[in-house]
Amino acid sequence: MAGYPSPPAAGLNIGGGGYFGGVDKSKPVLEKTKAVGYNATTSDQIFAISSDAAATTKESLPQLVEIENDGQVPIVVMVGYQEYSSDTAESDNPEYLHTMLMPGDTFNPPVRAVIRTGESTVIMDGTAVDNTAPSVTANFAYSDSGTTIDDATFENDDTSITVDNGAFFRVNDLIQFGINTTTATKIEICRVTAIATHVLTLERALYGTTANDKDTQTNATSGVVDNAKIYFPFFNAYYDHDKYPVVQTDSNGKFTCQNFFGAGRAASAVQGLIPGSVALKFYEAGYQELGLSGLTSSTETGLTAGGSYWFKIAIDGGTAESINFTVDSSNTKWGGTNGVLSLINDALEDKYNNTASNTFQQKSSVAIVNGDVRFTSGQRLSTSTIALTAGVDGASASYNIFAQQNGWFPALANVPDAVAAKLPDDVVYDRVTYVTSPNSGVFLYDNGYGSLVGNGSGTINYETGAIDMRGCPPNAEFVVSALTNSAFSGRLNEGVTDRINSLVDVYANTTSQKCLGSVKVRTY
Repeated sequence: MAGYPSPPAAGLNIGGGGYFGGVDKSKPVLEKTKAVGYNATTSDQIFAISSDAAATTKESLPQLVEIENDGQVPIVVMVGYQEYSSDTAESDNPEYLHTMLMPGDTFNPPVRAVIRTGESTVIMDGTAVDNTAPSVTANFAYSDSGTTIDDATFENDDTSITVDNGAFFRVNDLIQFGINTTTATKIEICRVTAIATHVLTLERALYGTTANDKDTQTNATSGVVDNAKIYFPFFNAYYDHDKYPVVQTDSNGKFTCQNFFGAGRAASAVQGLIPGSVALKFYEAGYQELGLSGLTSSTETGLTAGGSYWFKIAIDGGTAESINFTVDSSNTKWGGTNGVLSLINDALEDKYNNTASNTFQQKSSVAIVNGDVRFTSGQRLSTSTIALTAGVDGASASYNIFAQQNGWFPALANVPDAVAAKLPDDVVYDRVTYVTSPNSGVFLYDNGYGSLVGNGSGTINYETGAIDMRGCPPNAEFVVSALTNSAFSGRLNEGVTDRINSLVDVYANTTSQKCLGSVKVRTY
């Protein structure tokens, strides 16, 4: 992503001639030297930035700027940034930080920076989203974009639509017309392919939806009539819009959507996400244990070799399903080849793949955890649960597990209550000092360079909020945190009015009235 360098690989030199802040310094984009003379009223502009392709006297937005005093006398470097009060730009004219560089000194002015007025020691943090679950209404995930249709003639074969305020949208956004009030056909998902002020060019009827028009939908919440709302959808876009009733990863731990769950958009001025502020936390699966202790894989189960045993399990609030397994003739232990745990897991997997089963496509597993036997849901959803009940299909009552004691399996009355799904804690406590520290291992978070790291991997677009997650916990719901709509949020930008958040230009002068100074500028 332009303006967001990748972090350096492990073992690379930071600074010097190798890497600095994740930027490869082996080949500058720009390198120039300029003589600088003393002038009490006018300084020399040595560098100016513009991302406008038509600009001929300015340089493109860099990842890193390096200013070196390679002369024999001190120089004063003035770097220009936009002035902000709170999160509002004060004017279009930059303010300047003055820095004195001694001969041989090198200065790397931050590329993303502003000049803060007023509460100068208070962080410009914008609007906080904190451990917020993406909103779902009637099994569909979307939020109000903040603007409406301004087009009384929109038909189901049109490829453009006029909206009241185009500032809310970005190219490649997915947008949604209608909400699911009675039938799924009232929802249409479109992709924005171009924006011209308030006119959106669209790719229509995507992700399993059909095209709607003013004749098929007739109200402001579920239709495409004039003044009807436009929504931002955030279903898992690796699939059709109605694949999942909640916002979740798939069985491979993948999730993607084209906005940050409706957050970070505005009608004007500052928008987007602040680099380094994004964090996602996944639910832990519900489970039920047997209330045992000290078990290992080599512990005997106490079950009869060759015995056919039954019990029931309900997963994530579903209907209980009968599970049957036959103990191996030579291995009656918990673990090992054909051990009891392996046999139960095979039976659970069979039911997962059986279309006639109550637990079809509902995963679960059993294992020894901390010396106890634990049945765990295979879905890390907010509704994830396990409910064990007694079997009823055994050849005799003695083969119905949980109906009474069966070897190490206790009667159901002695089985502890199930533990529901929950979110892990944000912090952990030191056992000696009780000082808190972030529970960083449970988060997928951004590194400030547009990459997601930690409990998975992926990318995040700070301007649009588009997110792509991979290698995360499978079949998992999550909550999101971020800081949005601040001077530091969104695209790195030196030219858009009220959104300037980068280095704009650099001037130089010298304090010596009798000697010339010299300044060298490099960009990467």
